[in-house]
Amino acid sequence: MIYADLHVHTNHSDGVCEIKDVLENAAKNGIKAIAITDHDTTNHYDEIYSYGEKLGLHIVKGVEMSCYDFDVYKKVHIVGLWLNQKTPHIDELCNHTLQCRDKYHQELIKELNQKGYDICYADAKKFSKYNIVFKMNIFQALREKYPNEMTKERYKSLFASKTSKETDLKMGYIQIEKGINSILADGGIPILAHPCVYDNYDEINKYVDYGLRGIEINHSKMKAIDYQLTQQYADKYDLVKSGGSDFHDPALLKFGDFGLTEKQFYELEDFATL
Repeated sequence: MIYADLHVHTNHSDGVCEIKDVLENAAKNGIKAIAITDHDTTNHYDEIYSYGEKLGLHIVKGVEMSCYDFDVYKKVHIVGLWLNQKTPHIDELCNHTLQCRDKYHQELIKELNQKGYDICYADAKKFSKYNIVFKMNIFQALREKYPNEMTKERYKSLFASKTSKETDLKMGYIQIEKGINSILADGGIPILAHPCVYDNYDEINKYVDYGLRGIEINHSKMKAIDYQLTQQYADKYDLVKSGGSDFHDPALLKFGDFGLTEKQFYELEDFATL
């Protein structure tokens, strides 16, 4: 039975739900411990702690940093867990990334205009009350104006194909070593998120040298081979084991299917509090 979900998003980044709704949803589905790991932001944890306490949830402070390996031109997402109350090293890097991402997404909206889509930045910002505009917010704006066209497949055709070396360099992604070191400097455990998504397996030994401490061994996008590989790499490099749903939207995922058992969670917490 899943006890902890340590990879969760709200509408403070590219999720679609308010903090309160996410935490209530998690508690209703049996989750006892949770980390909100919004992309490149930690400035909403007062609210997270407040709602979490009311619901009796064990809150772990977290973030998902948008990192990049410039040796092989790959994205690398690093989740930081058990962060300090203040995270100046993380915040400095993430604020730069958010500014670059926002600028690029304004360019992306102009490209969509050229393709005949009648949306503007304000249309997308309506869906992002607390942060910059993410791709999900642009899609929400498109879905509002073109409801019949905007399917999951259309999202992939409009946005998934936008990934390229040129695009990546515009996004202001954080150099992977700096990202790992910033999490360590701010008291957290740097954990490789969903290595299957960006094919990060071959680079894990290098990231361990940089200070990587953990790896996700349970995640919604993993296939059978990934469950084997993540366990193998965890054992090979003595990495702690984490996991979570990567929840963004209740229409796509439900709590309770991905994460850690109670035993796994407390083994991880014991490491975090050494």
